Amino acid sequence: METAPTLILYAYTGKWDLGDDRWADRTVPDFFYEDKEAARRDMLGLHAKLEAEPDNDYPPLCLERIETVPMTRSAIMALLNEGVGAIIGSYRIIEEIEVKRR
Repeated sequence: METAPTLILYAYTGKWDLGDDRWADRTVPDFFYEDKEAARRDMLGLHAKLEAEPDNDYPPLCLERIETVPMTRSAIMALLNEGVGAIIGSYRIIEEIEVKRR
């Protein structure tokens, strides 16, 4: 019997936003990437913008590696009906960058 594939995706967020609740909040959009370097490049772009702001008070930015649950028909239906949290199998931080205060 063939099993459904899982997907490896990448995302980034502020350290304050980490945790399982992040995936449950459907009001905050997440941006996912197939390529780790593309996600890292966008994270570094945001990092540069945040560091340029006077009096910034931002948490470290975290690059995450995400593995989905097997992408079955049921998983796709859960994604559509419940949001992205329904298909997150596991995730971990693979890089963290401090946002230095000016």
